[in-house]
Amino acid sequence: MIGKKIFGLALLSLTLLLLQGCGFQLRGSVALPSNIGPVYIQGLGEYDELRRELSQILSFSDIALTTESKGAASTLKIDNRSSDRRVLSVDGNGNVAEYELHEGARFALIAADGTALVEPQMVNTITTYLNSETQVLGKQQEEGTLRKDLQRDLASQIMRRLQAQL
Repeated sequence: MIGKKIFGLALLSLTLLLLQGCGFQLRGSVALPSNIGPVYIQGLGEYDELRRELSQILSFSDIALTTESKGAASTLKIDNRSSDRRVLSVDGNGNVAEYELHEGARFALIAADGTALVEPQMVNTITTYLNSETQVLGKQQEEGTLRKDLQRDLASQIMRRLQAQL
């Protein structure tokens, strides 16, 4: 009985060591220098999905956020937001069969003294979904869910680029 407990603990310890050694980190966290915090997010509304995703990733990464630019060590400036849906294909009757969804934004990280820590750059995400004439409400909900996923992907791209360039 005691041998099984020791074996279980040893196996758990080995697994944790292997995960740590391979660079595993929790989803949503990135390794950013702590001196960029507190960060002020500029250009997004308080209830914007992209703002929520960025705030969550920064919090998971132990970077403090501020709601005022005066107390910020750096400002994550988001502009040129774009959100689009276009017809990708039509069926034989001329009805839309497939849509393409696009989300994009330009971002930059600016230090408190006004110098650019990360130069302005664009990020984009695109996905497609099939349109069903008989499931209109379900497709509207699916589009909403896909847009949230695109916002999450956009936030992840921004954070990965910040991590790579800082």
